[in-house]
Amino acid sequence: MTNSNIIKTGTTCIGLIFKDGVLLAADRRVTSYKIDSEKFDKVFSLSSHIVSTVSGGASDAQLFMRIIQSELKLIELKNERKPYVSEAAMILNSIQYNTIRTQGSIVGLILGGYDPKKGYSLYNLAVDGTIVPNEGYVTTGSGSIFVQGVLDNDYKANLSEKEALELIEKCFKTSFKNDNASGGGFVAKIITKDGVREASRKIIKTEFVKEV
Repeated sequence: MTNSNIIKTGTTCIGLIFKDGVLLAADRRVTSYKIDSEKFDKVFSLSSHIVSTVSGGASDAQLFMRIIQSELKLIELKNERKPYVSEAAMILNSIQYNTIRTQGSIVGLILGGYDPKKGYSLYNLAVDGTIVPNEGYVTTGSGSIFVQGVLDNDYKANLSEKEALELIEKCFKTSFKNDNASGGGFVAKIITKDGVREASRKIIKTEFVKEV
C-alpha cells in the first residue's frame, strides 16, 4: 500500500539458501484497512526451477506473476533450454521498475531458483525497483524488521532442509507475534536440482506482544 511519501508492504517474505537448495516462504494474510484474506498464496512457481514471493499490491503482484510465467515459457521454447534465474530476475525487475514509475504499482519480490549456469541463486527485487543478489538470506515486508534479527543470529550456510524449515517457522512465529499485517500461516517452497516442491503449508496460532 502507498500513503503519500510512505511505501509500506504488509507481509512477511523470506528466502534463504541452505545446503541442498533454496527455500522461499511467505505468510498468507492480505490487508487493506482490515484483514481481507488469510488464504492468499504469495509464493509462486514461475518455472520448473524458479520461484518468487510477492508483497505489495495483491492484484499487481498476480499480474506480474502471469507475465513472468509467460516470458519464461517463451525463453524455454525459443532457446530450447530452461531459463536462468538471472534472466527471470532481470525481466521481473524491468517490469517492476517500469510500472512503479508509470502506473504507481508497488510490488516487492524475492526470487530464487537453480540453473546449471550459476547453481543456486537468490535475489531481492525491492519495491523501489532495486535488484540485489543475495548469497545467504533475505527478508522483506512489514514483518521483516522482526525476522531480520532471527536470521542474523541463527542462519548458517550449511543448514539441512529440516533445519532451514525449523528456522523459517521460528521467523514466522516471531513475525506473527509482532506484526498485525502478517498472519494466516505460511507457505514454503523448496527448489533443488530436481525441481520445485511445496515443503510446508502451516497455520500458526499466536498472540500479539502486549504492551506493559
